[in-house]
Amino acid sequence: MGRIPDLPCDIEQVVDLLGIEVIRDTGTQLHCRCPFCADRKAHMNVKIRDNVFRCNRCGKGGGILHLYAEYCDVNLHTAYEELCKIFGPDGSEPVHKYKRKSRPIETVELPIASAEVRDNTYSNLLSLLTLCPTHQSALKERGLKSEEMERLCYRTTPTTRLKRIVTELLERGCILDGVPGFYCQKDSGQWVLDIRGSGIMLPDRNLLGQIEAIQVRLDKVYNQKFYNLTSVDQYYGTQSKCCPHYVGVHVGDEVVCLTEGVMKSDLAYSFAQGSPYECGFVGLTGIPSYSQYERALEELDSIGVKRINVMVDSDYQVKEEVRKARDRYIEMGAAAGFEMAPITWTQKQKGVDDLYKHLFRDKSFESCSELLQLSPLICKVIYGG
Repeated sequence: MGRIPDLPCDIEQVVDLLGIEVIRDTGTQLHCRCPFCADRKAHMNVKIRDNVFRCNRCGKGGGILHLYAEYCDVNLHTAYEELCKIFGPDGSEPVHKYKRKSRPIETVELPIASAEVRDNTYSNLLSLLTLCPTHQSALKERGLKSEEMERLCYRTTPTTRLKRIVTELLERGCILDGVPGFYCQKDSGQWVLDIRGSGIMLPDRNLLGQIEAIQVRLDKVYNQKFYNLTSVDQYYGTQSKCCPHYVGVHVGDEVVCLTEGVMKSDLAYSFAQGSPYECGFVGLTGIPSYSQYERALEELDSIGVKRINVMVDSDYQVKEEVRKARDRYIEMGAAAGFEMAPITWTQKQKGVDDLYKHLFRDKSFESCSELLQLSPLICKVIYGG
């Protein structure tokens, strides 16, 4: 179809002219960040051959003239004249600087609900979901048993029945206001579950075992492996707020292990559970996470913890940002009065979950000479035995 008659440009040229950010170019379509709404992904789809665009988030759409007119806040007639001047034979200078007039985005953000409310809503949500066979197989490859997956409440992000799930939660009396991952449609007033990528849902639990947030391990990794269930930038939505993730930590424990991530903590604790080397874990949802760590230090002190074993990924030995975060954690913990025990292992096993799987799942505990050699180290250095 090409260019519109009498218009000396196509939509791809206008996208480039306006400086609209293109996230992915398939050759026939452009996936862009929509300039008309608070789009952090790539919800605006531009069909190059048809010279049309549409944002699947805010609903804006149309042809070349509509794109230019909406962006520059002019009418269609003015848009036509300006584009003809810019792309015509004489090629005059652009009329605008293409800095769109700021318009208030109608996204009323709700304050985050209490931990009790979030826990109730998230617990009910997870009870309505299952873990698909593909994810079960992937977790078994990581070393988890079926009963452990169920105990941890790992679930697959839903792709269907979203409206029915929301209806069921409301019928159960769950509060959705202020719970990250839920927002209200402005026109219809209906609540919506905001799923922004498929993957495994991981409950992020506080010291009391309450689910304060849900982290999603993505099936397809682009810029990041994980995202937190959120409804930020949506009408009546809420920004996610993760907490230090606790597993196997109890009042009176004198030693805990510190690592990164919900899944890594869960796996490492599960692998060592029931052995003489069982120890609770605190997982920070990201490196660095200093504000989470400050909260964790206060909470660990309140339950009597004396020593923290720092067990971040072994790639701190080659990654400067991880090494700096590790050093800072040790410094902050020592300043708070804790005995800090940085633990190092070879880079053959990157994370503590990989290390523990190697030690406790892949090999027989009784017959493994490697474990017997490590036993004094584990007892005296890591667990204070």
